[in-house]
Amino acid sequence: MKEFEKQMAMIFSRVGDIFNLGGYTFRTMRRVVDDQGRGVVNLKKSYRLAYINLKTKIITIDIYTPRFRKEKSIKSILNILAHEIAHTQKPSFRQRWRGRVITRQHYPEFYEQVGKNIEKMRRDGVLQKFLSFNS
Repeated sequence: MKEFEKQMAMIFSRVGDIFNLGGYTFRTMRRVVDDQGRGVVNLKKSYRLAYINLKTKIITIDIYTPRFRKEKSIKSILNILAHEIAHTQKPSFRQRWRGRVITRQHYPEFYEQVGKNIEKMRRDGVLQKFLSFNS
């Protein structure tokens, strides 16, 4: 495991202590960079940054940039992590809309919860240096 991945695992354990994520585990997303387009899916154009499996309690985050596979900033990873934690706090629900049943995953109260999670991380002494306004 690389040093950056170890640092992200330590940061996730700190975030887990803040938000009481008892059984959740952290994983890094494994992607293959397209060499010459010979049967390999081009994941450089994928928009998925992270996902959470509420049943198996696994949070998977892509900690590298899509094109050049450089390390993302810790601030952006913490913002993504705040978003994924909000999925456990404000779960999706079904709703009737214009005669159809839709699943609301991202809605205004959900994004308010994301903002609250970021503020809670910002108040923490360890994570405060990563979420400063200057970086």
